[in-house]
Amino acid sequence: MNNSTEDILKQAEALADDMSNLDEIEHFHQLEAKLNENKKVQTYINQIKMKQKQAVNLQAYGKREAQQQMEKEIDELQEKIDSIPVVQEFKESQVITNHILQSISQNIQQTVFQDEETDE
Repeated sequence: MNNSTEDILKQAEALADDMSNLDEIEHFHQLEAKLNENKKVQTYINQIKMKQKQAVNLQAYGKREAQQQMEKEIDELQEKIDSIPVVQEFKESQVITNHILQSISQNIQQTVFQDEETDE
């Protein structure tokens, strides 16, 4: 049976819909929403963005020492973010979600190339 590219894309869309209902994926999205609503996290993220811009400016003006200090402050803010429980939980969930996606992608890739080898 030959499928058109359009047929395969429809099947991929259906698979994506099915995957979005997996408990692990739903949990990931719930944590992502909590993260986006967390004012403390958002404040730290905004501070990091501001300091990153300052670091780029300092680098452009050759102010290496000040740039290093700014990068140290960015690292400290990142550590504060990473210590927040919802962030830790989100990162763990992200690893699981990525693993699921990679497993599916690898399975598809192996099947495609396996079919090519058997056609020879």
